[in-house]
Amino acid sequence: MLKLTMRQENSYLMEKLKIKKYDHKKIDAKWQKFWLKNKAFEVKNVSKKENFYVLDMFAYPSGEGLHVGHPRGYVGSDVLAHYYHLKGLNVMHPMGFDAFGLPAENAAIKAGLHPMESIPKNIERFTKQLQVLGLAYDWGRAINTSVPEYYKWTQWLFSVLYKNGWAYQKESYVNWCPKDKTVLANEQVVNNCCDRCGATIVQKKKKQWFFKITDFAEELLSGLDKLDWPESTKELQRNWIGKSTGAELTFEVIDHKKTIKVFTTRADTLFGATYLVLAPEYEGLKEFISKDKAKEVGKYIKLAKQKTELERISDEKNKSGVFTGSYAINPANGEKIPIWVADYVLANYAFGAVMAVPAHDKRDYEFAKKHKLLIVEVVSSPGGKLPYTGHGKLVNSGKFGGKDSNRVANLITKEVKGKLSTKYKLRDWSISRQRYWGSPIPVFYDENDQPILVDEKDLPIILPKNVEFKPTGESPLVGSREFNKIPEKYKKLGAVKKECDTMDTFVCSSWYFIRYADPHNNKKFADTKKIDKWLPVNIYVGGAEHATGHLLYARFITKALHKLGLLNFDEPFLSLRHQGMILGDDGKKMSKSKGNVVNPDEIIEAWGADALRVYEMFVGPFDQWVAWDTAGIEGVRKFLNRVWSFVPVKSALATDEAIHKLIKKITLDIENTHFNTAISSFMEFTNLAVKKGISKKTLNILIILLSPFAPHLAEEMNYKLGNKKSVFESQWPKYDPKKLQSKKSTVAIQVNGKLRGTIEIDTDLAENRVKELAMKVEAVQRHLADEKNPKYHYVPNKIINFIAKK
Repeated sequence: MLKLTMRQENSYLMEKLKIKKYDHKKIDAKWQKFWLKNKAFEVKNVSKKENFYVLDMFAYPSGEGLHVGHPRGYVGSDVLAHYYHLKGLNVMHPMGFDAFGLPAENAAIKAGLHPMESIPKNIERFTKQLQVLGLAYDWGRAINTSVPEYYKWTQWLFSVLYKNGWAYQKESYVNWCPKDKTVLANEQVVNNCCDRCGATIVQKKKKQWFFKITDFAEELLSGLDKLDWPESTKELQRNWIGKSTGAELTFEVIDHKKTIKVFTTRADTLFGATYLVLAPEYEGLKEFISKDKAKEVGKYIKLAKQKTELERISDEKNKSGVFTGSYAINPANGEKIPIWVADYVLANYAFGAVMAVPAHDKRDYEFAKKHKLLIVEVVSSPGGKLPYTGHGKLVNSGKFGGKDSNRVANLITKEVKGKLSTKYKLRDWSISRQRYWGSPIPVFYDENDQPILVDEKDLPIILPKNVEFKPTGESPLVGSREFNKIPEKYKKLGAVKKECDTMDTFVCSSWYFIRYADPHNNKKFADTKKIDKWLPVNIYVGGAEHATGHLLYARFITKALHKLGLLNFDEPFLSLRHQGMILGDDGKKMSKSKGNVVNPDEIIEAWGADALRVYEMFVGPFDQWVAWDTAGIEGVRKFLNRVWSFVPVKSALATDEAIHKLIKKITLDIENTHFNTAISSFMEFTNLAVKKGISKKTLNILIILLSPFAPHLAEEMNYKLGNKKSVFESQWPKYDPKKLQSKKSTVAIQVNGKLRGTIEIDTDLAENRVKELAMKVEAVQRHLADEKNPKYHYVPNKIINFIAKK
């Protein structure tokens, strides 16, 4: 017979056995009401069981509600939470709302509502959508970052960092979004555009608040080695932190008392340094500009400051620059070398100065060729082709000539009285935002513009409602009389004005996972004993796009609090799993403008919450992007109908051996987040059970195994079987290793009736797997002439005959 697809086989079995559909609307509503009424998933702080913390990245209540792409991560974490609960652990699985920030504010502006009115409505809608999915959240721990009860402790966090020198102000060039009219951190700029609205970023000089994340660069780097995170995410953070080991070298400037210091990772090439390059913002640059070059250099600097950092470092074709008119001395050979200004050098990395070795650096080579500067080979390159960036024998390098370049960097550094050094690309975190909808920064200023920190007992600084919050380029709080009132206490301390910028919303999300341990505490950010019971997070599920943003910030804040003795751990998330995005059926990211958004409410109405849950786990590997396919959810629903058909139990025949294989497979698949292969295994088993029958004992096991994926169906079937307690009060089944020892059989493989080989298989191996194995036999492949889907006939455990085209 022809091999049926999974979808065809589902239909075939349902028609043959007259399988009835279950009433998902009635069953879903029944069990959701039961779980909420009985607080089924609220976890206790005190338990004899081992505590286990499963966490999602919390939701952004921006107003448009969920589309079918959002639940994928939520369902994945829900499967894990149910599984570890059934394994006997005391599982905390909370959810909350990241309610401050640009997405929520922009949505409120678009809707013509005040955020204080729109956000509660959005949260109510999000909560209902999540509950309709049957997600096992502990709603008693829900948090909202935009209420004073929460942001009081975000402000407290700022004050803690400030008191310890990790929060400071400085004037610097920042990423400015001209559309949202606010500063963005480096991590919020993607391809030189705002990651929220897509506007091209410009550089703007402003006085800003920063968090000194650079103090933790080495700890953030080394800490990655002990984390169970995707290697790709750890590598993104390593590259973002950007550790470089090298040397600090000093160049004297002719006819000047000041010197120029550079950092280089290739001190071995110092003899080949033929010019210096300074950043346009280099401090003291004016002293090195000759009178005849002043106008030209001034014009260049003005143009350079209009570019973003990304434009400056990525512009490969236009290596612009201008000669200052001054010269320095190469400390290795005493040669006179020109000093240039070029915008590909950044002031905030190393010292804002570069020694250019054009023979051995691609960027320097292109610059030198364009501006006709000297190129001197000092590392012998294979075939003499330049630029050569590798290692080899030194040439044109004085007494170091003939030595291996990778062995002399320290010797050359010592010879010119330099010093060994380590640098990082990581920049301090800019947290000032010129927007309304965020946590106010708890600071006043005196007449000298020096900050006065608000006392902890005076927190929170309340965000007022009566504010015109549309963006203008400065914080809308500037115009609020209510907000800018100065209490008498702070007037006596010299306060004359109040900080009106709000904090980056990433500050709110950098510690929210701690608050879940003790969400209603009004005296501390969280009780120490409760923190110790629950933290760090055992498994965290969220998008890979947060690698160099939220995930890095949360690690920094955790390490800072740990260093202060406020936490007994220094990494927030022990294990991290990413979910892939679900795209529209056109293969593009879902958005209203593209018209490809699929509403989960409509899917749940038509097919049921469990069908949506199982489909999102089945559609592809959990961490990969996949396109939505409504036909696929139809097939999943038919699979669930087959499971439903087992109640009441009609057969005493049992698939005991197969269920033990299934227990082992589902257990391993859940622990490895291989949810799609787990669903495939369920489907194979149910096909077998439809044909061979299933006992009540085996069906009970199947229901428990399926419950993390399809909780509503599992609860109803568990109830129908006469069990008095919820299925989630069961224990995860254990398999018997003795029953995993399958009987073997030899299957003869024919092509057009002629024997072409044999394979040994487990007697209960699924037909499609037998076909796959048979088609891999070399002689079979030859006689099938590369046919990918030949017709065939299979006699179970005996023979498979392929019908090849003639």
